[in-house]
Amino acid sequence: MKKLILLVLILISFINVKAQDLHSYADTANYLIHQIENKKNLYVGQPLSVLLDSLKINPVKVIPEGGIREEDLGKDLRLEFNLERNFNKAHFIVVEFNSVPPYTTLFPVFYPGIGQQRSLQSVFSVYRPLIIKDVLVKDYNDDEPINPDVHY
Repeated sequence: MKKLILLVLILISFINVKAQDLHSYADTANYLIHQIENKKNLYVGQPLSVLLDSLKINPVKVIPEGGIREEDLGKDLRLEFNLERNFNKAHFIVVEFNSVPPYTTLFPVFYPGIGQQRSLQSVFSVYRPLIIKDVLVKDYNDDEPINPDVHY
């Protein structure tokens, strides 16, 4: 009997944790839509530092985007707010810049030596003063519904 009660409690707590994950997912999506996408006019034409300083949640990963040519490396940055591999659950914004430092400066920041990992601080130290051209939030139309109870 004790085992059955323990099993039921574990099952209930697992369901509750899953519900909290979905709620958190919706809150983050809602935040990115309402505070970043809908107010991107506050960030365009400003240095990246303005956007970073205003964020209520911190990016956990930065991915350089751009073309395959050396001069296109890092023209866009994808700031990720979770480490979800499933695109439907990933939270990210893409920041486009008017201009970026040369390839010889950016390459070691994004691709440090063998055995070293990319550091958010090193990427942001290079990008903080750069002027933002545009800010794009991931399209959440096909994802789970956002939480209508959370207002920003």
